[in-house]
Amino acid sequence: MNLNSSAIQICDCEGQRTHNFEKAAHVFSDESVEYLAILCPDNDLSRTELFQMYRPLLQTFEANENWTMFTCYSGMIAEISSGLYMYSFGDIDEIGESNFYVKEDLNVILDKLLSEWGELAPPWRSLFRSVSESGYPKNYEPGTMVDHKVLFPTMDEPGLKVGLYFESENLEFLKALRGLDE
Repeated sequence: MNLNSSAIQICDCEGQRTHNFEKAAHVFSDESVEYLAILCPDNDLSRTELFQMYRPLLQTFEANENWTMFTCYSGMIAEISSGLYMYSFGDIDEIGESNFYVKEDLNVILDKLLSEWGELAPPWRSLFRSVSESGYPKNYEPGTMVDHKVLFPTMDEPGLKVGLYFESENLEFLKALRGLDE
């Protein structure tokens, strides 16, 4: 999937230079340039803090204590401005495998996230449509990790924990979630 995107740059200051997000030129495949924040893992300026700096739209979590190498994966989409988004997917303890600024339609970005989760993941697509129409399940605290049965009651995956946060006030985003195909 080719996205009009620019990889989020990573600071090379080794913790010496900054304690705030610095900006750098990010060049997109359409040759446009935006001056956007770069990550600095040495100063804990990570993708999670970057996600919170913008307007968070969606965050998904998945972990399983039965995995050979236990980790927690997270997928995030945040809006920077109209048509410009921060996208990230990967292990929450790492810088992430996939960190981009993206200039695309929200449906394309959601499809990218769903493809990152893959075929063996819980049915995130169905959950996105469901929560966009009906809200979170009763007694679920947005963004918390819970037993998978809370969000995916028909699934049987011992040890699986999942979490979800979505912005319910952004009408464009809700429309994109509701428009996801089966």
